[in-house]
Amino acid sequence: MTKLGKNLSWLGSVTSLLAVATCYGTLAAVTLLSLIGVSVDIDEDTLVKLITGLLVLALLGMVYSWRIHRHPGPLLLSLGAATLLLWVFYGSYSKPLELTGFALLVIASLWDFRAKKRACSDSCHGENT
Repeated sequence: MTKLGKNLSWLGSVTSLLAVATCYGTLAAVTLLSLIGVSVDIDEDTLVKLITGLLVLALLGMVYSWRIHRHPGPLLLSLGAATLLLWVFYGSYSKPLELTGFALLVIASLWDFRAKKRACSDSCHGENT
């Protein structure tokens, strides 16, 4: 695997986790700031667009990662999670569905990390890094 390929192989997992952190990290930061008396107005449309962009990057990264480890599970799970989240953002909002979508995205990311690790341990021994 080339150096660029090795770097890109983490794109799906990292951007999936970044999408979760963007959503709930922003919420946590606003909450903490309000506790100390700082009022912050967040444009929800902009936040949804940012998270949507991260979901698209995550899916592209998962496709790239799938090409490396050939295990379809993480890709399919992240596709389902992204579809659910897009429905929640642009269709009918539901907090339980949002939480489920983000939880599935985290599970897909962890599964993807394991699949890449397993693929590398099976095929990367003996390669110069």
